[in-house]
Order: sequence, then structure tokens, then C-alpha cells
Amino acid sequence: MKTFKTKLLFVICLTAIMISCDDEDGDSVNVDSTPEFVSFVDEISSLPGDVITFEGVVSDPAGVKSVNLKYDSWFLDKTIIKDSLPDIYELAYSFKVPEDEEEFSVHTIAITTTNAGDVSTTRDVVVTLDRDIAAPTINIISPVDGATILMGSGNEVSLNIELADRELAELKIESDVLNETIAISGDSYSYTNDLDITSPGEYTFTISATDATGNEAIASVSVSIVTDLQFNAMFLTDEINDTALNQDIFGIPFTTTGSQATGENGYVFTARYYASSANSEVRFIPQQASFAPFAFGADINNPGKLVLGQNASVSPIVLPEVGYYEITMDVRDLSYTITPYTPTDAAFDQVYILGRGVYVDAATSTCTNNNDGSTQCWHFNSGKPFTQDGTNTYLWAIDVTLRDQPSDEGANGFILNANTSGWAPFWRVDVSGGDPSKTIPGGGNNYVFDDSALDKDYTFIFDTHLNRIIAKER
Repeated sequence: MKTFKTKLLFVICLTAIMISCDDEDGDSVNVDSTPEFVSFVDEISSLPGDVITFEGVVSDPAGVKSVNLKYDSWFLDKTIIKDSLPDIYELAYSFKVPEDEEEFSVHTIAITTTNAGDVSTTRDVVVTLDRDIAAPTINIISPVDGATILMGSGNEVSLNIELADRELAELKIESDVLNETIAISGDSYSYTNDLDITSPGEYTFTISATDATGNEAIASVSVSIVTDLQFNAMFLTDEINDTALNQDIFGIPFTTTGSQATGENGYVFTARYYASSANSEVRFIPQQASFAPFAFGADINNPGKLVLGQNASVSPIVLPEVGYYEITMDVRDLSYTITPYTPTDAAFDQVYILGRGVYVDAATSTCTNNNDGSTQCWHFNSGKPFTQDGTNTYLWAIDVTLRDQPSDEGANGFILNANTSGWAPFWRVDVSGGDPSKTIPGGGNNYVFDDSALDKDYTFIFDTHLNRIIAKER
């Protein structure tokens, strides 16, 4: 009997100890509540390599014990443990999306919250790697920037604008004669509007396009409305269509010099030009990027007289012989004169192009030192030579390929010089003056290529007498 009582007492004590241990080691308690997501961001738009933040507010009267974020594909398994067991917990956990993840892919991340009684609730966050960081594109079809428009019976300015983006949101047009804001949607939008301008002057239209994620693009176009043919600028060109006018990265139309004499300002312009072949053809245009709306050419029935056309079909001014010419045009009486001349400035024995990202063959760039093959950008030691024209000592050419210089964060661009042993003489371009086709001896600005010019083949033509650089795509 004693032995039975002893055994029974031992079992009772052992059971009590086990119950006591369970109470001490376990954190759970009996609860009748379930964790609730009071607020929760369940959709995130991001990109590979971006940092995203999982956000939400969890509530449970029994106390929030832990929150787990899990996604095996990203090796994400993070558990946040709350010893204080708050009844409200604000989640804000940041995580970097793997950089090698595929753009536009979709990923579902499970977020599980557990209360003090080990009762759990799981919500999913859908992460889509499609965040839009590109601004809308704005294509101003008309009017032509810099155009001079003759005031007439109305519709002097015909706005024709095309927008494109993943998801457009708003178009805004601002000017002295038109201010308009339009809510738009979709991936493209076309805007047209004919405006009646009643006062002559300079008019600038600023176009802003915003997409659904807030990315904004801004473009502008300016026109001159005149009561007679008076122009702020005039250009000379040997091209024959609008496409060719815009193929040069520095600008095909050659600038002219406007007369400042009393009564001639805005009417009389003089250009200098080298005719590389007999019977070269040129035309005058007062807008840089188009033959419309005004183009001046020769009146074939009246020597020395100009005719006004609206496109490149106007008859050209013909330069009969190879050589340099000075051509003066006068809008007042629609006349022109051509005067051949011989330059008197000294020619150079050799000219070079320096810079970064300019390749003369598959492996050699203007960053390749001519002496030891090391990398030395923007330096006369690495200048690559032009080839002199066979008949014109002032004219030089070189075929190049433009690329982003590898392993180099510097700007891709160029300057010119005529010395492998020093900087001078050198030429840079008139970027600040708005004419990068104009080279300035001993001055100017380094020219930095736009990314859109890279990965293409060009022929650079440099005239040291006219101080003009041309870069035509081959």
C-alpha cells in the first residue's frame, strides 16, 4: 500500500512539473482573437535593383507576437519578433529587389502576422517590376521651330502635337495666346489647334506632358509672326529635303551674318560657303529645321533675283565653279549676289580630333595614347588625324564611330587641335551661342554628344577657314 501511494504521489508531482514547465517555456496563451490588417499596401510597382518597403498596420487585442515576410525566389524569410506584444503594430520593412530580376515580372510575397496565442493571418503583397520612370515623348509636328510666319487671313499658327507614353495623364500648353490644360489617358494622344494671331511678334508655346506616375516632359516651339518678310535669322543649305536638314548632329543649315545697317536689319544676310563641285546648289531658309513655310531660291528668268517658295522645290542658287563664295541676299527687293573669293588665312599642316568616345577603328579611340597605347582622354597625346582634301588645304575629313567610352564615367565628346605636342592651336564649338556647327579658335565649349548620337558611324568635315564642323551619318 505504501508503495502504491508513493508511486501515485510521484506521478502527480511529475505531471505538475510538466505543466509548470509548459507554462514557463511556452509564450502562447488561449485567445479568441485573430490578427487583423487594419491597413495594408498589397500592390507595389518597382524595378530590378530598387528598394521596396512593405507597409501595413496590424491590430490584435491579444498582442502581436511576430510578423514574417517570406518569398523563396528572393531568399526573403524575415521574422520580426515583438517581445512587448503590442496590440497595434506598424510594419515598414525595406528590401532590395534583386538586380538580375526580370523587368515586368510579377512576384507574390506572403506576409504572416501571429498573435500571442499563435493564431496567424496571412496577406499577400503583389510586386510588379513595371515602375514607369520614362517621361512622355513630345513630337511637335507643327509649327516648325524658329519659323517666320506672314500674318494673313487667319490660322497663322497650326499646332500639331503628338504625345506617347505607357499611360498619359495630362497635356498643358502655355503661351501668350493660348493656355490650356487637358486631362488625357492612353498610350498616345494627338492635339491639333489652328490659331488666329492678330498681332505681330515672337510667340513661344511651352508644351508639358505628364504621365500617370508623375513623369514630366517639356518642349517648346517659337515662331515669329510678321506683317512683312523680316527675319530674325537666315540659314544657307545645300540639302534638298527636311530629312537631310536634320541628319547632322551639329546642324546642317549654315548660319549667316545679318546686316546691322539702318533699314537692313532682318532683311539683308550674308553667307560664306565652299562649293566642292562645279554648279553646287544652295538655298536660303529662315527656319533651321525645315524648308517650310519659307524657302528662297533663284528666279531662273531673272538673274540675281530671288523667288520665295514654301518648300525645297524652289529653284536653287547655282555656284558655277569649285571654291569659296560670299552670297548676300536681300529680302526687301528679293535680290542676291554671289562673289567668289580666295582665302588669305594660313592653312594648317594637320588637324586632330581629341576627346572621349570617338573611335577611328574598332579598337582605337581618342582615348588611346599615340605613344604608348595607354588610356588618356581629352589630351593632345591621343589626338587622331583628319585627312586633308586633295584640292582644298583648309578642308579636312575623318570617318569615325561614336560610342560610350567603356569603363569611363566621363562625358563623350570632342575638341579639335593642330598640335600633337601641346594644346594650341585648338578649336571648340559655339554651344553657348546655340550654333555647335561653328568652331571657335582658342575658345568655345567642349561638345558633348547626346546619347542618341552614339553607336553610329559619321564623317566629320572640318573647314579651318570657315570655322565650321559638319558631322553627317554614314
